[in-house]
Amino acid sequence: MNERGFEKFLSNQETNLTNKAVRSRMTKARKAETVLNVSLDVIVASDDLMFDSLIILKGNENPKHNPMQNAVRKYYIFKNGKEFPQLRYYKRR
Repeated sequence: MNERGFEKFLSNQETNLTNKAVRSRMTKARKAETVLNVSLDVIVASDDLMFDSLIILKGNENPKHNPMQNAVRKYYIFKNGKEFPQLRYYKRR
């Protein structure tokens, strides 16, 4: 994961985020890499892998609060310049 770039992206993208909130998202992104055992750079490069990764993370989080999934989705925006669709709308290619 490009930690410096992602941290800067979070700080610039969401002006109302505190430093603590940015650090929290960074921590959740690192935790997602640990759970998935792969770099977020690899995950966000493939939409099918992104989908599969979000499903795996979904099984490792509280269904009412998905901080790892949210962090990975933000990283996807950082790297791809667009949002990843909701899981129910994603269609494999």
